[in-house]
Amino acid sequence: MLRLNMRPHKHLILFLTIINLLFYCRGSEAVDKGIKMLVIPGGLTAEKLPEPGSRGARLYASYCSQCHNLPNPKMHSTDDWPIMFEKMTEHSRLMAGLNPDIKMLVPNEKAEIISYLTRNGFVALPGNAALLKGPDAFKIIWFCSVCHAIPDPKQFSPQEWSKIVDRMNDYRNKQGREEMTKSDRDAIINFLTKKLR
Repeated sequence: MLRLNMRPHKHLILFLTIINLLFYCRGSEAVDKGIKMLVIPGGLTAEKLPEPGSRGARLYASYCSQCHNLPNPKMHSTDDWPIMFEKMTEHSRLMAGLNPDIKMLVPNEKAEIISYLTRNGFVALPGNAALLKGPDAFKIIWFCSVCHAIPDPKQFSPQEWSKIVDRMNDYRNKQGREEMTKSDRDAIINFLTKKLR
């Protein structure tokens, strides 16, 4: 019988972390050095990150690519990144306990990465924004808030929103999530662009 040198509560934490990743981050999987890695659809290379030569971008690429593709910093809002990054830091601590090849952050590097991500994240609408109160907001809340905060429509032009919504729908497909119909897509783009007028 295989016996692990871990306390029972650590088994539970490890099990819950793995289940969380499997069900909430349903991307493709790859294996590197015997570790299952999450493949984030549309992941970037370090050279394609915003501010690619900055220390924040280099640290982000170095640490975060150990377990998954690099998400575009615009994947999450400026408010969500500190919370998301804290969750990933906790996850990396668990992974480092299982694999000594996982590099761990030092405190000043963590602050540098969070600063980088919040500089380059998108601006979200506040949860109580008047824009989200009407019936035309239903589709964007239904489809978009599953993965991230609702973006402020003023950040992009109508043409950019069209490309972004199509890219997000493609990600939904790759993750096995419900895809937007043409009607859903049009309603979301209409919501985002109408708020620009």
